[in-house]
Amino acid sequence: MKNKPLLFILIAFWHICEPLIKISYFKVTTPFPLSQILDNIAHISTPKEFFEFWFLFPIGGIALLGVKRWSYPVFVGVQMYSIWSHLTYQKFTWPYVSEVPFFGSLFLLFVNMCIVIYFALPDVRRPFFDKNLRWWETPSRIIMRIPCSISIENPEHLHDCEILNISRTGAFINYKGVIENDTQLHLKLLWGDTAIEVTAVKVGSHSFDREHGIGVRFKFNNLWEDLAMRKLVKELSKVSKRQERMRFAA
Repeated sequence: MKNKPLLFILIAFWHICEPLIKISYFKVTTPFPLSQILDNIAHISTPKEFFEFWFLFPIGGIALLGVKRWSYPVFVGVQMYSIWSHLTYQKFTWPYVSEVPFFGSLFLLFVNMCIVIYFALPDVRRPFFDKNLRWWETPSRIIMRIPCSISIENPEHLHDCEILNISRTGAFINYKGVIENDTQLHLKLLWGDTAIEVTAVKVGSHSFDREHGIGVRFKFNNLWEDLAMRKLVKELSKVSKRQERMRFAA
C-alpha cells in the first residue's frame, strides 16, 4: 500500500468509511439522537438497502486498494450501480430522506467517475491484469554492466553475457542469440561477492546503447529471491548515484 499514490489511498478509505460518514451526516442534519439513528439503520427493511448502505462503497474502496484482476470490474461495477441508484433516487426516501441525495455521496460519485474514465485508458487499465506492472510503480532502470550467464533448457549449457541495465522487475541483456518471446530462462548474475540465480522470461528484443539484446522479466519463485534482488538493486542504485556525482564533480 505504501507505494500507491496518497490520493488513491485517501479516496479508498473515503469509500470504506462512507457508511460512517453518512451516519455523521444524519446526526448533524437531523434532531434525532445517535441512538435513534442507529436504531433506524438497524431496522433497514430489505437486504438490498442493507447492502447499499453498509457495503456498496466499501467494496469499491477495497477494490481500489487491491488492484487485482477482480478489482477493475468490481470498482467500475460499484460506480455504475451507484450512478443508477442516484439517478433513480426518489425524494424523501431511504437512505437520505431528503429531496436530493447527500452532497458528500454525490461528490464521491463524481470523483469515482473521473477515476473510471481515467482507468479506461489502456496503459492505466493494464496494471489491473498484470501484477508485475503498476502504473504508480515505475521501477527505475540502473544503467550498469553486470556479468551474467543464461541457460535456456539445459542448465549446464550456459551463455556468458552482460546485463546492460536492470531494475527490480527485469533487465536488458546483450545476448545475441535467437530466443522466442515468453521463453523461460535461468539467469545467474554476479556483482562483487554477490551471486544471484533467478528465473526470467523473455519479453522482447531490441537495442540499447547501440547493442542488440533481449529484455527479460524476473519471475521470482519465492520471497527470498525477491528480497535478494531488491537488495542488489538498492546497492547498484547507490553505486550508480555515487558514480554520477563523481562525473559531475570531475
